[in-house]
Amino acid sequence: MEEGSVKRYTVNGFQFGSDRDRELAETEYSSIQYINGKIANRSAETILSVYQGAIERKMFRTPVGYAYLHDLQKQMVSMGLPREKIPPIPLMQVFDNSVYEEDRPRREVVANKRKKTNELREKNRLLIIANIILIVLVIALFAISLTGSTPNMLNYRSAIINEYSSWEQELSVREGQIREKEKELGISSTKETE
Repeated sequence: MEEGSVKRYTVNGFQFGSDRDRELAETEYSSIQYINGKIANRSAETILSVYQGAIERKMFRTPVGYAYLHDLQKQMVSMGLPREKIPPIPLMQVFDNSVYEEDRPRREVVANKRKKTNELREKNRLLIIANIILIVLVIALFAISLTGSTPNMLNYRSAIINEYSSWEQELSVREGQIREKEKELGISSTKETE
């Protein structure tokens, strides 16, 4: 790294690898200065409560914050507070990449969560596919019922009217034929006599 970029990524003696980490460290450094102003000349018990609050809220995540928490530990011990009353600094990072026996259960839990997540995604995918198939089937059924020739609940009225109309037409044609035959044979129809 060049000298200019080293200065750009350095906060309180720590060099960071990205702008985001540097910005986080600068924010923590500002918090540290504010806290120092508030706890100056305070008792060890007050410093302990501030220290515990910072740990509970997970205020510090960079080496700048961890170094400050360590400095607070030293300050409280030098003020006479027993080391047993001071909780350790929880580090949220793993520094050794080898697998220990106690790490396996955690990894299995993470693997199980991933497996469950993948199973849920697969189930959701199957449900979506099933829904799409059902929608296509419903649309196909409506299309068949609308375009089909057999009467159904959607077109029964028009089918019945068409059927009666065709019967009426057929009867009219037959009646006309019967009248012609009657005229040829000289038979008088009942309608003409009435």
